[in-house]
Amino acid sequence: MFDVKLMRQIDNAVGNVACSALAWRKRLRTRGPAAGLRPLRKIAVAKFFGMGSLVIASPAFQALRETYPDAEIHVITFSSNAEILKILGLADKEWFVDSSSPAAFIKSTLEVAHALRKEKIDLLVDFEFFAKFPLVLAGIAGIEQSAGFCLTPEPWRKTLLDVPGTYNHYFHTKDIFLSLVYLIATRDLYYLDFEKFRSRFHHPRVTCPPADVERARSVLAARGAGSRRVVAINANTSPDLAPEVRKWPEERYAELARTILREFPDTFVTFVGAKSEREYVERIVSKVGSANAVSVAGDLSLRELLALFSVSELVVSNDSGPMHLACLVDVPVVGLFFADTPTLFAPLGTRTRSIVPPLYSIPLFTVYNGKDVVAGTPLDVITNVAAKTVSVERVLEDVRALMPDGQLARARGRHRITA
Repeated sequence: MFDVKLMRQIDNAVGNVACSALAWRKRLRTRGPAAGLRPLRKIAVAKFFGMGSLVIASPAFQALRETYPDAEIHVITFSSNAEILKILGLADKEWFVDSSSPAAFIKSTLEVAHALRKEKIDLLVDFEFFAKFPLVLAGIAGIEQSAGFCLTPEPWRKTLLDVPGTYNHYFHTKDIFLSLVYLIATRDLYYLDFEKFRSRFHHPRVTCPPADVERARSVLAARGAGSRRVVAINANTSPDLAPEVRKWPEERYAELARTILREFPDTFVTFVGAKSEREYVERIVSKVGSANAVSVAGDLSLRELLALFSVSELVVSNDSGPMHLACLVDVPVVGLFFADTPTLFAPLGTRTRSIVPPLYSIPLFTVYNGKDVVAGTPLDVITNVAAKTVSVERVLEDVRALMPDGQLARARGRHRITA
């Protein structure tokens, strides 16, 4: 796999030079005041990092469909996101950049750029917040119009962006994505009607195919779940961004599982994860010390994981892709935000809770610094000190509230962010 830290370093160094050159070329070609966007027959949306971000961006794709009903919608992303795109069904055409190695990245980038040039894309919608790569790709692909967020100080960005959007960190990321579509359609710099606009587009809901549900149930049955109620715990985070900073100590996940099993004797705790996370997850399960706590890390496809969430009573998850995946089937979710803020990334469902350390330091990293430093300190020397301030009992409060026999769960309370 192409190391993400190296990828970002290259994007920052090479991307700045490339984007500066593209901006210089655009200034030479553009004479007089800027005109409006030309007719949009084909729109390409670029979103590379984060399976969860693609889930959150779904309402923005809905908005593009409604606003430009005759346009063909394309999406450009990493090949690792292929399965979630099939689940969401966001686009008419999908283009994948292979990030498995530097050589594969370069080769697939040139192939995608060549294909997009043939497609004659009218507009690139860049949903990355600080990466330069989407705009460089647009330049190679001959996409002459672009929209994106203008939140970093590079002088070339306003030149390259025909629609420079506003990043407002007081809104959920779902609405930030929607705001760019609104601006493309209206050019309303004050967003006077944005509230009405965003209320029309909602987080998607997915019905799992019976075969996927049956597969999930068979995996649970093989692990000894029987007729017990399933509680799924995701103790993992994306390896792309300071994973150890965003996790509890292993023993706390184990203590959480033990207490759930003790307080809800009819439950079966399932720890989920990818194949690469299996060793870590199995260590936690061994610390639980119960036959009713098991690992299914690496045993399920993404569709089958979604099906497992659909038959679960509750999902407890670190802030990561699986948390947003669980929201697609509207299972009760407790989101653990040990480094980032739920203001931007809270789970979107009818019964959700978000827990965040009550610290001035949160969020530990932001898009304004490329998510590379915390108070001037590189991420690779930061530890999970903030995560340790959240007790197991604090998480259990929300678990008790959202379990189906909990009083607040019966009332189907709305999402709440708690410290």
